[in-house]
Amino acid sequence: MDRQQISVKLTIDDLGLPFQTNYFEDRLILQKTIYLAQAAGVNLGYYYQWYLYGPYSPSLTRDEYAISTDISAGLDESEGWRLDNGSSQQLAEIRKIFTETERSKLAKKLELLASVHFLIDRSHISRIDTKRITKTLERFNKDFEEKDVKEAIEELRNYGLL
Repeated sequence: MDRQQISVKLTIDDLGLPFQTNYFEDRLILQKTIYLAQAAGVNLGYYYQWYLYGPYSPSLTRDEYAISTDISAGLDESEGWRLDNGSSQQLAEIRKIFTETERSKLAKKLELLASVHFLIDRSHISRIDTKRITKTLERFNKDFEEKDVKEAIEELRNYGLL
């Protein structure tokens, strides 16, 4: 593992999530978790673009598989390393976002939060324009309603992400 990959693994560990890539939901959770960690100020160096399920980083996908392969081979090089205090503190402030224990619900929640954040941050849609955010999500075949978008904006605000 390189340093960036070690930082990803430590971030996932710090948030109390398992590092899994076996199923689509697992990979979606990892993508959105790292996106939200970066939005919180943890500098992991991944660039995101819009894709079918919201913000997506191809380079993170490559790293996820590399990390997973190393872990499967018993080569978890993240052992003995720690995140810097600032990153750990930033993750502590958003940790409650990730407490949902049902994987499918967590995946859906993180997809919504990351997608809403991305549209506000990158597409410059006003956070008060919930109708436009909802319509944009609908154009991408997302089944989120305006009330879901409003709740997501409130949660993002509560965690200091907006």
